[in-house]
Amino acid sequence: AKWITQPEHAAQWSMDSGYVAVSPAAYETPVLKKYGQEFPQALVARDQLPVSVAEYSTHENQRVTKVLNDAIQAALNGSKTPAQAMEEAQKESDRILRRYK
Repeated sequence: AKWITQPEHAAQWSMDSGYVAVSPAAYETPVLKKYGQEFPQALVARDQLPVSVAEYSTHENQRVTKVLNDAIQAALNGSKTPAQAMEEAQKESDRILRRYK
């Protein structure tokens, strides 16, 4: 962990992998500054971090998200009360995730 978090190594790893560097200090290294000037696309993900939000993530993420989205839609269109929609969404999500407990 110490090795990859050193700014020079993190910068090189970011350039080699295409992933966001593991520390802000990596972006201050001469090599990553130069790379960012020559290939600005490499900085897009880093530049978006300040305005990004955490994503809901769990086992069966797509299935649980669909259940929740369907419940919200049912509450919005009036086919279910908000309480009924959320209660059913919770039960269905619990059923989907049961095997992971």
